[in-house]
Amino acid sequence: MRVLVALPGGYGLASLGGVALGLWLPLSRADRAMAGTLSGLLLWPIVFIAAFGISSLRRLMLGVGACMGVLALMAFAAGWRP
Repeated sequence: MRVLVALPGGYGLASLGGVALGLWLPLSRADRAMAGTLSGLLLWPIVFIAAFGISSLRRLMLGVGACMGVLALMAFAAGWRP
């Protein structure tokens, strides 16, 4: 179950984090895209490691879901439309 949370949940969190960061940074469009991509590449391993470090599976799923919700709200507030 932890792998099922870590792989797709980590990917979703990393991509939403990259989108949110890419929309909120006050840089040029290319620099924002690069910073968002690089932050996503850093965020995914952190989520994967945390998936095996958090003792409760329920707390892990709630944490990943809450982070994804916050990042999605940030992206929507910046004008992102999927």
